[in-house]
Amino acid sequence: MLYGTKGGVISYRMHEDSKPTVLIVEDDAGTQLLLIALMRRDGLEVVLASNGHEAIERLSERQFPVIILDLMMPALGGRDVIAFLDRENRSDPVIICTAAGPRVIGAIESKVVKAVVRKPFDIEELTSTVHSVIRGVG
Repeated sequence: MLYGTKGGVISYRMHEDSKPTVLIVEDDAGTQLLLIALMRRDGLEVVLASNGHEAIERLSERQFPVIILDLMMPALGGRDVIAFLDRENRSDPVIICTAAGPRVIGAIESKVVKAVVRKPFDIEELTSTVHSVIRGVG
């Protein structure tokens, strides 16, 4: 169910009862739709940010039990979002979901990064990783 849009940020909610909410930070519309569908299928709420600026705005409002984060986005990218989390001493766990190569991924050092899933991603690997991170296993 679509709950509202503001500045390109879309909030979805699957059920009225309290479900974990995933922050998806992704600039590609097709990937956004796929990730939203996968998270909703698993009964999770979704907040979508199309770039790093929107992600930081959403993160300024609340914490998330998991963030699915693309690294390569125009303007403010995923590394900037990770830097924000580190600077603010936040503990929101991040799953990097990117097509970036090993050198780019290997250069990221942060306690908030719990997993890396390479694009094109395996659906079951991604959803399993999300649930592991939410449970505190990832």
